[in-house]
Amino acid sequence: MVLEAHLQQAMLLKKVVDAMKDLCKDVNFDCSEKGLQVQSMDSSHVALVSLLLRESAFSEFKCDRPTSLGMNVDSLGKILKMCGQSDSLKLRWQNDADIVSFQCESGEDDRIADFELKLMQIESEHMEIPEQHYKVVAKLPSAEFQKICRDLKEFGETMQVKASKEGITFSVQGDMGAGNAMLKPREAEKPEEKVTLTVHEPVSATFALRYLVNFAKAAPLCGTVELGLGPDAPLLVRYNLENADNGHMQ
Repeated sequence: MVLEAHLQQAMLLKKVVDAMKDLCKDVNFDCSEKGLQVQSMDSSHVALVSLLLRESAFSEFKCDRPTSLGMNVDSLGKILKMCGQSDSLKLRWQNDADIVSFQCESGEDDRIADFELKLMQIESEHMEIPEQHYKVVAKLPSAEFQKICRDLKEFGETMQVKASKEGITFSVQGDMGAGNAMLKPREAEKPEEKVTLTVHEPVSATFALRYLVNFAKAAPLCGTVELGLGPDAPLLVRYNLENADNGHMQ
């Protein structure tokens, strides 16, 4: 076996795949001893999905040599749909095989399901994502961000995001009217209920809402989402995979 990986929570990978399946059709999973990585643009080259699933997120992880496994995201989603809430998942790939095998096992070891997925050759060039220094970094509850994106998409197609020390405002103007939602910084016992803003200078920028709605679908991955804003920079939307040690999706 070149790659053998055991994920205690199959749900983690399922949530990752659900979060990217509306953006990417086919992706390469780049496997190395560090874990699994994905970098993929959507078909219109507006959004970049970047995933890091660290080897420490797995209960067992062995990768003998760096390799790229091309998979259809929808098909992968169908396999992961078969996994129950508490199932574990084993991923195996043998040298030069044209399939990757998945094994879902229920917590009580009384149900084991095996699947094989045909691999694909996918052309992809690895992009160096420049280290951005954002003027504003906001951390907010991911469920709240998702609700704001869903609510505002009824009003128009583009969303303006304005951030200052006072708070972060999401606003939309469309034919039927306008809507906006403002979140002010707030403390909370639970990190996933806090709103924090680090503002080096106020920023106002506008983005296509349908992408933000797609990005916000990753909410089940983590209770908080981090937004990075700059006057002329792409918007960063980043979710830890339950916790930062497991990696992140952005």
